[in-house]
This record gives sequence, C-alpha cells and structure tokens, in this order.
Amino acid sequence: MKGKGFKSIVLVLSILLIFASVASADVGGTVIPIPDGPANSLPDYIGAPAKPHPTANSGVPQNPYLAPNPFNTIHVDPWMSDVYDIPGPLGRDPLVNSSRLEDARTDPASKVFQCSGGVFDPYGNLLTSCSGTGEAGVILVNPKTLEVLDYIPLTPNTSGSENAVASVYWVYDSQRGFTVADGPNKLVTVFEAGTADHPALEIPAGYKYDLSGVIPTGDRMAGVLWDWQGRMWFVTGGRAAEPAKACVLIPAAYPDVKCVSFGADPETGQNEQIYNTFAMTRNAAYIVTSQKLHRVWTGADNVPYIVWSAPYDTIDVTRSGQYELGSGTSPTILGEGRYVAITDNAEQLQVVVYRTDERLKEGEDRIVCEEKVFDFPGSGAGALSNSLIGSRLSLIAENTAGYEIFWQERGLAPSAPGFERIDIDPNGKGCTKVWSNQEVASTVSGKLSTRNGLVYIYSRKMENNVDVYYLTALDFRTGAVVWEKKVGSGYSFDHFYEALLLGPDETIFMGVYDGLVTIRDSK
Repeated sequence: MKGKGFKSIVLVLSILLIFASVASADVGGTVIPIPDGPANSLPDYIGAPAKPHPTANSGVPQNPYLAPNPFNTIHVDPWMSDVYDIPGPLGRDPLVNSSRLEDARTDPASKVFQCSGGVFDPYGNLLTSCSGTGEAGVILVNPKTLEVLDYIPLTPNTSGSENAVASVYWVYDSQRGFTVADGPNKLVTVFEAGTADHPALEIPAGYKYDLSGVIPTGDRMAGVLWDWQGRMWFVTGGRAAEPAKACVLIPAAYPDVKCVSFGADPETGQNEQIYNTFAMTRNAAYIVTSQKLHRVWTGADNVPYIVWSAPYDTIDVTRSGQYELGSGTSPTILGEGRYVAITDNAEQLQVVVYRTDERLKEGEDRIVCEEKVFDFPGSGAGALSNSLIGSRLSLIAENTAGYEIFWQERGLAPSAPGFERIDIDPNGKGCTKVWSNQEVASTVSGKLSTRNGLVYIYSRKMENNVDVYYLTALDFRTGAVVWEKKVGSGYSFDHFYEALLLGPDETIFMGVYDGLVTIRDSK
C-alpha cells in the first residue's frame, strides 16, 4: 500500500449517489442470462413481504486501512461478522437477473465460473473475484445490467478446491486497492484506473508480490487482510511436510516477510493446516487451524508470535459437508471484541466461544461455551464450511452436513437442513440456544441486515430429484421463513460454499456455478 498515505474516507453515502448513475454509463457488452434447468412446479414466491424489525448494529469498528464497512472483505468486515448495517430487499415482488459473464470467460463452454462476493468501485461498479475450470480473474461488472466492463486474468489454482478458495479471500483497502491471490503463492492489488464512462482495471507497478519464498510449491495462500497499523497479513495453508504460517508483509519493505509457524500436534505429529481466512481486531489476529484457535500479534520488530492457543474438540477427519480438516469456519469476533467464535470438529458439531483477553482473570476459563448445534434427526451430526454470522452477542450457524461439490451430477443425496441462533449470555458465563430452524437447507455464507432484521440465505428445495434454488429471508428474532423467491433450478444455480453480497441499493448478489445472479425488490 504505497503513495501519499491513507485518508479517512466516508464512502457509503457517496456510493449510494454514484450507484444510481452506473446504468447510464456507455459501457456496452454482452449479457447472456444463465439458462434455467429442469422444469418444476414449485412456486415462484412463498410468504409475504417483510415488515422491518431493526436490531442493534453490528458494533464492528472501522479499520482505517480498509475501505469502509461493510465493503472490505468477503465476510463484510475484518471481524468476519457477515452483518450489514444497511437494508436489504423486503420481498416486494422481487426480480431476478442473471449473467454468465461470458465476456470475462476464457472458455464460455466451461460449466463453472463462480464469483465470490465483491465490493463497489468509486463509480459504483461491482468489483469481484471469479474462478472457473482452469481460469480466474478480477472482474468489473455493471451492477444493474451485469455487463462485464473490464477484467484482469489471474493465475488459476488447479490443484484442488482448497487452493481455489484462496481467490475468495480478497481484501479491499482504503485506497481502493483490491488485493487477491494470483495463483497459490502470489498476491496482486487491482485498482480502478478508468472513468465513469470508461471504467478499466489495472495492476500498477509495485503491486505484485511474489511470496514463493514463504509459500513453497505444494502450499497455498489461505487468506489476506490489513491490520490497524497498515501492515498486510496473510496466512498459508500448510501441507503434510510443512505447517501453516501467519506472515506480515510491509509493502515498503517487500520482499522482506516475517512469519510464525503453527507447528505440529505433539500427540499425532500432524501439522496444523489452514483452510479459511482469519479475523483482525486493533491488536490481534485470530487464526483457526485444523487443530487450534490462535491469537497472534507482533512485537516492535513486526515479527508475528503466538499470544495464546486453544485446542478444540476434533475427530481428526474431514467431516461430510466440509472440505476442511478441523473447523470449517473463519473466526468471528463479537461482543465489542470480547469474544471470538468458531465451530469445532467434534463428533456432534459445536459452536465454541472463547474470551479474547490476552490474560484471563482469576477463575476465568478461555472457553465461554461449547454449544451443540444441529443435534436433531436428519442433521447428519452437523457441519459448517462457512463463516458464522456474528452480531453483538448473537451467532447464527448453518448446517452444511452432507454437501459435496457437484453433488447432483454424482448422484448424491442433498445436504442436511438446519439454521440455529446461539446467544452469549450477557454475563459472559455461558451461551443459550435461541431458536432452531430444522427445515431450511443451504450451503451459503448468509448475511444479516440489522436495518430490517432479516437473515438472507440461498436455500434449496427438491421436486422429483430436481434441485430448485431460492433466495430466502429468515426472521432474525425467531428463525422463521418470512419469504422466498425462486432463482433457478439445476446445476447452474448451485454453488461451492458461496457468500451472499448485499449491495448498497438493497440488491442481493449471488455467485453460482454458471455466473452471477441478482435479486432486488421491484416495488
């Protein structure tokens, strides 16, 4: 992050004003909708428009080196909260739009070209990271028409789904730099370099980071984030012969990189590995590996070290419905920074909440609670290969048990249902299960809007072995389904543990196997 230094930017209001003008820009391009799959008789719309029930805002502080919350990480902010303090659609005669994004695809016949969340450039265009079969790139999209405005190809990851996930964990900084993995061991920062009428992307000189010295062949990038001091952090996945690492990169000092290794389990000898990104507060990074949750920080020399580590219960195998060994979640910070939460890998899945304090008070335990989730018939003992939603003292967990990539083509049974809300007790001495929705099946990283009290998810129904996908709104207070809008059917509308994006004009963006979908109210 170079140049004239960082400025304090208040973007949310200005982006709302800019967003409305995007559709009139002279951008051109081809928009081919995603073709619907097998016919079905399921209803187009279920329920009724929601009446807003606002709840307390997320409470996540602004990192001055990131673009304003909630548009700086795939999970909204550096706390990985998945909580938007802006409104979303209420279900008033919602409209669905889609695009295969063919102008950005090297192989239009490819069956997979999935985009992961996104942010909005200074002109209100959607900036997102997409990957497919043998291809990857950063793409600029008109958010109204879904025309591809520009794109920059990147090096695809071809050695497994966990490698491809690296491109999901981009970060958007306060200088409007979109930093993303370029292959398994490089980072690049992409900027908007054009105008409102002619937007264009570029990677300026000095914004390419070759990290092969600390991420050797066979290893991979697993997440990247800026801290409150203006330093770039990243974590590596690790491998059988080498444990995962947390590293600090100061761009002005590149190629110098400082790292700490997480080592191996003393009982099994198995190296700790990382599959998902991490969370950051003003004075700590919280990183979950295949065996432990770590709090990590640096000294004055910028060398990272482990402040504390806490093991969690694990069956030491990759459970059905996850691609990760161990916990399937990124850590989520909540409770004004007092707590950090994950799900474990216990025989019966649990939400585990930890105190973040560097030193515990006398009589305190590191673990606040281990709350069993999805312990009902048909739940498959639970799994979660997505982030928890975390707002104030409330957590929402989603069951992904049984999900497998390309599950329908492989003739597998659909994944298990389940959403549950867990609240940390106000006294910090335990947790309480508030509600359990045992009907809705989904594998998306959902989002909460505090402005209307709706939890947005991407759910699936079945009819005669046809999978039909809906944008579904749950009531944050009760877990009940408020409304559902059919999006499409069949393989093209499925996804690989994708994350919903709530845009600044109350539009939902959803990356699916065959492109990009939007859902917005028409009234």
